[in-house]
Amino acid sequence: TFSEKHLPLLFSVLSKAPNEDQDLRANIIIALGDLAFRFPNEVEPYTPKIYACLRDKSTRVRRHTLMVLTHLILNDMVKVKGNVCEIALCLQDNEPRIRDMARLLFHELSKRTNSPIYNLLPDIVSQLSQLHLKQEVFREIMLFLMSFIKKERQN
Repeated sequence: TFSEKHLPLLFSVLSKAPNEDQDLRANIIIALGDLAFRFPNEVEPYTPKIYACLRDKSTRVRRHTLMVLTHLILNDMVKVKGNVCEIALCLQDNEPRIRDMARLLFHELSKRTNSPIYNLLPDIVSQLSQLHLKQEVFREIMLFLMSFIKKERQN
């Protein structure tokens, strides 16, 4: 399809865009969100590259990326497993709006019937521990996520 054929080009432009061109990167992320909503199977192999934009130097790019991913995740268009650590790191972002949006996403996930946060915790712990974070950062992220675990055993 047209989108399959041109997706590599879009991701190439995204990865090679100069640091000063945050508008281009932010707009590409929004376009990728629209494409992922319309063509989820074509965009799915590139999902880690979208999540990687959560570590962009630009607050605007990180904010747009988290907004797009939140929309896709809550509409079940993108799987959160495997990349959820990137969203957990947003809980400690310097930008308050990004921190709040990450909290909101986890809060919305916690409302789902199948206890997704409980099921995502091993993945999050594993990936966060490989990043050699400061103990306090790791602790704050885990305390926030553990607050959603209400029962001794989840069903």
